[in-house]
Amino acid sequence: MDTDVIIVGAGHNGLVAAAYLARAGLRVDLFERRPFAGGAAITEELWPGFRFSTCAHMTHAIHPKIIRDLRLYGRGLAMCKREGGIRLCPDGTYYGPGGHASSRNLSAEGRLTAEERAGARRYGDFKRALIDLFAPYRLGPPPTLEEARAKAADTPAAEALERALTTRIRGLHEAFLPSEFLREMYAGEGVAVGRNPLGLHLAYSSINRPEEGTGEAPPYGYPRGGMGAVSRMMEEAAQEAGARVHVGRGVDRFLVEGGRVIGVRLEDGSEARGRVVVSNLDPKRTFLKLLAPGQVEAGFRSRVEGLITHVSCYKFLAVISELPQWRGWDGDPDRPPQGSVVLGHSRAGIDAAYDDLEAGRPPRAPVISFSIPSFTDPSLTQPGYHTASLWVYPAPARLCEGTWDEARERVAERLIGQITAYAPNFRGAIRDCRLRTPLDMERENGLTDGCIWHVQHAGEHLFWNRPLPELAAYRAPLKGLYLCGAGQHPGGEVSGLPGHNAAQEVLKDLG
Repeated sequence: MDTDVIIVGAGHNGLVAAAYLARAGLRVDLFERRPFAGGAAITEELWPGFRFSTCAHMTHAIHPKIIRDLRLYGRGLAMCKREGGIRLCPDGTYYGPGGHASSRNLSAEGRLTAEERAGARRYGDFKRALIDLFAPYRLGPPPTLEEARAKAADTPAAEALERALTTRIRGLHEAFLPSEFLREMYAGEGVAVGRNPLGLHLAYSSINRPEEGTGEAPPYGYPRGGMGAVSRMMEEAAQEAGARVHVGRGVDRFLVEGGRVIGVRLEDGSEARGRVVVSNLDPKRTFLKLLAPGQVEAGFRSRVEGLITHVSCYKFLAVISELPQWRGWDGDPDRPPQGSVVLGHSRAGIDAAYDDLEAGRPPRAPVISFSIPSFTDPSLTQPGYHTASLWVYPAPARLCEGTWDEARERVAERLIGQITAYAPNFRGAIRDCRLRTPLDMERENGLTDGCIWHVQHAGEHLFWNRPLPELAAYRAPLKGLYLCGAGQHPGGEVSGLPGHNAAQEVLKDLG
């Protein structure tokens, strides 16, 4: 098979890239290992009548330009509202909506002192300056550090940038937040990334900013029908533009001649050749699995091996017969299932979880983010039941003793016990459940180490360093090979931005 563009992996970024490249008149062929497109943005019926977004479960970063260009609203994209989170504490207190007056609500308006309110405002101003600096760079290659500094010069962002480059998040908390009470309130910042990430991690929130010029915000919430609905519409846009999607056809190896990638060999032994090849896989799979060791420079290969993917997570999915009755919550009973309920965000708890991770153990009391998508999207469930979707983090990609398959039941039982301590009816409400471990996400979704963002959003791997300086502009060291996956700028989430940006760079190079 001869074509213009070969895309490896039909996840959502690959589909977005295909749509733009095909719209430009190129012949585009996508090859996907699994029997369906979507990658980590899929909806699966785990039990008859119960559908789950088994990896990514919400969206908050699809850029309005991509929505317009691919006509996603016209194709049926509809959002189900999702409220902000409530964080429960073991003693029956919680951090909830500021307007909810309760002695248990540690976030209630009027609880902070004047000094604490002033510190929180200064910290908010710092983060806004940082986020506003980087938001305009979403639709294109990231800036170099020198370009970011030049743009920030003589503005509040200049000081914010330098602090973010040299200070870790807990150091920022010490600098801005004047009390332990307030620092504990912010303890969960960056917890999915690391124990104490570099402050530049906070700039990643720029991916959520409204579009410059129009002020239109990315849609926020659960897509009706689950995340697979988003991928289906993106696939439809790509095929409508002329791209061909080949499912059930995995790629075994890149074809390289004279230092240039000229095509792919498929797992069935057949070959496809094209003017360029675009990888939607994570950087480790791209360079360590599909290229022979001698085809890239040894130092580069070592740098790819060192990318942060080992800080992973796992997902717990369940059909429940009644909503959790959260101990301590004294507000509207419909409020928790409209958003998320977070368990385990104390600084001491986070430290203990990362101690376990660094020892290669499943954390004994991880952070749990508990959501119920079916509460606002009944199409996912049968009458009388709800679908619960929990992200649990952190988790080591590999265990020091045994495997995740061997640990699965033990870890699931401990999670159920941890949740039931906050919601006494939870264990008895479970009809069916499944724990998806980092190993499951690696095997099924093709994510190295189960890292859902391809490469962690640590400050060391953002913007000009995402995932490495020599890969930040979507081009590989080998001619003819490009990268469009979540490991590229601006990062993970279901945004389509890496796919959009990589396609523009391919078009530039092809003239």
